[in-house]
Amino acid sequence: MLEYRKARPDEREEYIDLANYAFKIDVETVLPKVYSKDVDYSGIHMVAADEQGRLRAQVAIYPESMNVSGVALRIGYLGIVSVHPRARGEGHMKVLMNKWLEEAPESYDMVVLWGQRQRYEYFDFTVGGVKIKYSVGQVNCRHALKDAEVKGLTFPPLFEIEGAAAFAHKLNEARPAFVHRNEQHMSYILHGLEQRAIGVLDGDKLIGYIILNKEGNEITEIAMENVNDVPRAIKGYLAHAGQEWIAVFAPDYETELNASLSSFAENYVIGTSDMYHIIDFARVLEAYLTLAHRTTGLAPGKFSAVLDGQPVTARVDENGVTVERSAEPGAVQLDKKQAQTLLLTPQGRYSRANVPAGWFPLPIFWYTADKF
Repeated sequence: MLEYRKARPDEREEYIDLANYAFKIDVETVLPKVYSKDVDYSGIHMVAADEQGRLRAQVAIYPESMNVSGVALRIGYLGIVSVHPRARGEGHMKVLMNKWLEEAPESYDMVVLWGQRQRYEYFDFTVGGVKIKYSVGQVNCRHALKDAEVKGLTFPPLFEIEGAAAFAHKLNEARPAFVHRNEQHMSYILHGLEQRAIGVLDGDKLIGYIILNKEGNEITEIAMENVNDVPRAIKGYLAHAGQEWIAVFAPDYETELNASLSSFAENYVIGTSDMYHIIDFARVLEAYLTLAHRTTGLAPGKFSAVLDGQPVTARVDENGVTVERSAEPGAVQLDKKQAQTLLLTPQGRYSRANVPAGWFPLPIFWYTADKF
């Protein structure tokens, strides 16, 4: 008889082998923050085990604590959805997903993942959030950045530099919203999903870091101690790498970074950032409306609704953002899909909800280093 349960520490090799077999990767290398030999995350894996104790499927949720403009959020990033090829079509993924989502309200305000849209819409995930992609080329550097001085800039591997982990930890926690990153595991985190972390040295002084995708044609994260050094860093890196073009990703709420990138980038595209299953609507609204209000700004107003059975009333006024767990008489009632479409996507503007202009989509964003 098949058993659905949490994985045990002694099953580490088995759940790693299953992930490797299903995805044709080496998860210890691809996701060292979870699968390095000196960390034990066996308890985050929900598995299907057969009568012989063999693991036939698994789904894991990696816990992340967030600070969103001073509001604490409990996040679970769902991943490693893997089924042994000989057990496919037996319904194990559906059972494991539902078991996790039944337990999630005890531990999380929201669950996040990235995957095929329709596959996860069955489990009430909605694609959304806000991710800005800039394209920057040598031509932009020659004209818009012709006066940006790059002499003395070098780009060595980040963790070959003394004090790099503490430096990267400090810059991450200076952001308006961030996932808490364990300083001791910073190298694992920033190298996750086959990324490459490089430092930006001005002479012998570390002034920032850049995270690149495996192919080296995307800057998935850039953090500079002084935002005025962003143009220098990108111009210098393009010259260093000998590349004609590079993409640079940024969250909407990092306003100084966006102001800098938009001043010289060739163009930009605003897209989605991951898929979301909101558990506590009031908490998520409070966090991200506060973030938007303090960064890009929000028009004063009020929004009242019942979202997936949860009554909420949000206000923005001269005192800032307040969110109450109650709704006004006659407030619009939306099911989970409707509520998440309203909060997470531009398509929410077509709903029957009365919302102040510009409040949604919420500026939710995930750096690649924080994904699972």
